[in-house]
Amino acid sequence: MSVTGAATPQLAIPGLYPQRGKPRALGAFESFTMSALAPAVAVVFTNPFDTAKVRLQLQGERMRNAKAGAPGPGGAAAADAVYKNSFDCLHKIYVNEGVKGLQKGLTPAIFREGSKNLFRIGMFDPILTMMHDPSQGKPPAWKRMVAGSLCGVMGAVSCNPFELVKTRLQSSSKSKIAVGHQHNYTGTWNALTTIYKQDGLRGLYRGAVLSMGRSVFGSGSNLAAYSMMKDHLITERKWKDNAWLDMVCGMASGVVSCICMNPIDVTRTRYYNQPYENGKGVLYSNGFDAIKKIAKNEGPTAFYKGFITHFFRIGPHFCLTFVFLGILRRGCTDFYGYLDMRDSFSSFDKDGNGVLDEVELRDALHKVVESRGEGGYEAMIDLYANRILRQADEDHDHAISSKEYPAMIKEVTAIVGERRTKR
Repeated sequence: MSVTGAATPQLAIPGLYPQRGKPRALGAFESFTMSALAPAVAVVFTNPFDTAKVRLQLQGERMRNAKAGAPGPGGAAAADAVYKNSFDCLHKIYVNEGVKGLQKGLTPAIFREGSKNLFRIGMFDPILTMMHDPSQGKPPAWKRMVAGSLCGVMGAVSCNPFELVKTRLQSSSKSKIAVGHQHNYTGTWNALTTIYKQDGLRGLYRGAVLSMGRSVFGSGSNLAAYSMMKDHLITERKWKDNAWLDMVCGMASGVVSCICMNPIDVTRTRYYNQPYENGKGVLYSNGFDAIKKIAKNEGPTAFYKGFITHFFRIGPHFCLTFVFLGILRRGCTDFYGYLDMRDSFSSFDKDGNGVLDEVELRDALHKVVESRGEGGYEAMIDLYANRILRQADEDHDHAISSKEYPAMIKEVTAIVGERRTKR
């Protein structure tokens, strides 16, 4: 099942599309554009949960649970945590910093989603098609996982500078609710230029390996779960391909993805946000060092810090992403269908009077026969023309108007399908 591609097209009959020879379909440009645009819109609604997730993941950094009262980098003590839970975190951010505080890092988050999903979602179908011939049936789960992981790695590399800046901006807060190191950037551009001036391009790609690892698990599980569930519900449960289906599959895939990638997400957040001196991390020397120290100082449960808030962020985010993606996809497909209908109708309406009379209808049917290179039912043109008029001629004027033309196309497609079955 395609994640970004067009809905399954009608039976393509070249004779019905004399100007192009085939119906319009979504191309690479449309697919990549929608893949970037849908999540960029979705993050506007889910960014507050991401801000809270970052704060919770930074809380208690480098402190043993047993050492109650030991000061941490953000000034908070282990026994006196700033945030009690996800909802308390959201509440305190709002009370102390307002809506602006909840939407910290929104600008880099939008750029991050666009640049990441241009590859993560946009490349999934092409890569999966390269790995598995669609004519051989549905691709197995492991191929979907591999395709999703490869796409995720490409997306992680492309968006790392924005991911880094987003995390640091989201961690910045008023001193009484601050956790983690405070970088005190004034905005996205200031953060990007400051990091570049201090550490060059390498600084903007700090944590890229962790991001790639996160995407191997997160993107692989997300896209595999989404596509497999959508496949199953459409083919086995006969669900319609609509926004409701996108919402259910998107939310369910978010659960799977959150479970798989939260440990690496915690590690990456810590690594991204730590202070640096002379180009070296003060707290962690690399990703593996961060994993080791988090496990040693805070125990294995630390890797699931912020899990609820993480899910509140990526569950609705994936849900909205795939809903918006589906709306864009179906809208574009419907628009192309309208253009095809308009062009096809105009090509058969020889006198330009806005209707196909019986002569023009028979001419259209002859074009269908010629385009298929078949003989044997030219003699049945009159019979088929009468059948089409019975089914599509709603006003019974013995002609097909542009409004009735879609019903005519449907009937012609049914006739061709019947002929194909009989052969």
